[in-house]
Amino acid sequence: MNNNLGTFPFGNPVLRVQQTDRIPKPVFILGVYSSAVFAQFKPANSKSTIKYLPIDNEPEIFWSGDEESAKKIISKIIIPKHAGRLIPELSSVNGILGRSLDKYYLNPLKLQRENVWICNLIPHVVLKKNERKSIKRYNEIHSTYNFPVADIPSKKDRWEYLTKKRFKEIIEELSQSKAGFMISLGQQPLKWFLQQYDHKLGNLLNGQDYGSMIEIQIETVKLKLIPLFHPRQLLKEKNRDTRVGLLHFDWLKNKAKKIKLL
Repeated sequence: MNNNLGTFPFGNPVLRVQQTDRIPKPVFILGVYSSAVFAQFKPANSKSTIKYLPIDNEPEIFWSGDEESAKKIISKIIIPKHAGRLIPELSSVNGILGRSLDKYYLNPLKLQRENVWICNLIPHVVLKKNERKSIKRYNEIHSTYNFPVADIPSKKDRWEYLTKKRFKEIIEELSQSKAGFMISLGQQPLKWFLQQYDHKLGNLLNGQDYGSMIEIQIETVKLKLIPLFHPRQLLKEKNRDTRVGLLHFDWLKNKAKKIKLL
């Protein structure tokens, strides 16, 4: 796997964001890829603002930080006054996935962060569509202010990182966690990873069996899997009345409270 993962706007290197607490946990959570810390950049002598600009790695996996936390991170990025200024994105952007994980997944299952080992298929930030646009706008003006070129992997690059070596790393984390349960977040962990070990695991997010526990084996590791949608799919209010929202909130109401993981 390429060790040079890219560069954020203003020069911070793209790094792996992984579980730092390596003490064994009862529950292993498998997500997709890391998010980032976001800011708005207001260039000097410009009426426009670049929004949703990723400027640094999350300080922890599934970071749940608020606007104040983002301010502290952003304050470490030195930008000359003549070049412009950075403004933290709203809390509806920064840390929202981590807070959604806590509220709609961990809390209903009576879990704390100390009870879970979190891992992403791709262990670093990957750009989505609106973020790619922000990077493009930044790169169009970087030379004006002598800023470094930003180069962050996009979703189309993901296959470069989903190698047998990466799968082995995930299994090593799973073994080290000694978890008896796994929660998968979204379709990607099922299709991109778990299906490699059991073809029946590629399509578990349909119908009334959503969120039901099933026994699986990944190489020599045996555990029980709870397949759920990704927190990102629940962020917008309008999604609450979609199939995704209805299934997950029915699971919260009728199934989650019956699941014992501790």
